[in-house]
Amino acid sequence: MNKKLSHFPVMVNEIVSFIKPKDDGFYLDCTFGQGGYTKAIFKISKKANVVAIDQDSDAKIFVEEISKQFKNNFFFFCNKFSEIETVLKKIGQEQFDGILLDLGMSNTQLNNSSRGFSFEKDGPLDMRMDFNNNKLTAKEIINNYSEKDLANIFYYYGEERNSRKIAKQIINVRSKELINTTSELSKIIKRVNFDKFKNPSTRVFQALRIYVNDELNELEFFLNKSINILKNRGRMAIISFHSLEDRIVKNFIKKQSGLSGQLQIITKKPVLASSSEIKINSQSRSAKLRVAEKI
Repeated sequence: MNKKLSHFPVMVNEIVSFIKPKDDGFYLDCTFGQGGYTKAIFKISKKANVVAIDQDSDAKIFVEEISKQFKNNFFFFCNKFSEIETVLKKIGQEQFDGILLDLGMSNTQLNNSSRGFSFEKDGPLDMRMDFNNNKLTAKEIINNYSEKDLANIFYYYGEERNSRKIAKQIINVRSKELINTTSELSKIIKRVNFDKFKNPSTRVFQALRIYVNDELNELEFFLNKSINILKNRGRMAIISFHSLEDRIVKNFIKKQSGLSGQLQIITKKPVLASSSEIKINSQSRSAKLRVAEKI
């Protein structure tokens, strides 16, 4: 793991402008990564309190720097969204002035070939965010799931139109030999899939990553819990990177902003990254930021 490999947090200025960090305020950074958003909060208010979580244990190597400077105001836990209640019990904090989630991948994950997230780097078919506790790997799915199940995963989690053709091709290949690496899988996909705008493997790799880590259920679980852990007039800011996540976030906020709901929509339309940010960080191109306030 290269600690020096930099990751640009997406729309960080927009996030802090909506969250409005204040002294003695409590903020929950649910996707710590390299700590970009946490650092931005402390830059605005050195007396703020930040509780950060990340299920990826590799995030721990970026904790030390912040802990040294803000040791009494910063708390990190290696947990996933569905374990948020366990985290809150440990710190004795029940509600927050601001909650933020960046649902994208960091370049530390994508560029580490041993994690198996990227079709651009040859590595084992893994894709686990939490490789200490999660036993299900992409290799297990690709080599053991039925053709129907594979097609369904690719279609429902990756919105892959050629899901059946790709699944059939995978079955044909694995009947002769195991599919072990990201490059091997990518080659199989390219035999039947063509895309002028995206790499042919993009949607299948997305689908596998979401399925392996149960990402959509984790997100829905957390959103349902978020209402109770957000203070009155506290704000929630969520950045998503594909339509499945954005749809879940949009529908949740919309439902909770109804007559009997507890949220007020702050961003009527999703906020997109500026053209200047996209030039610096191409990953921000597909980002959508939605913000809501508890009332």
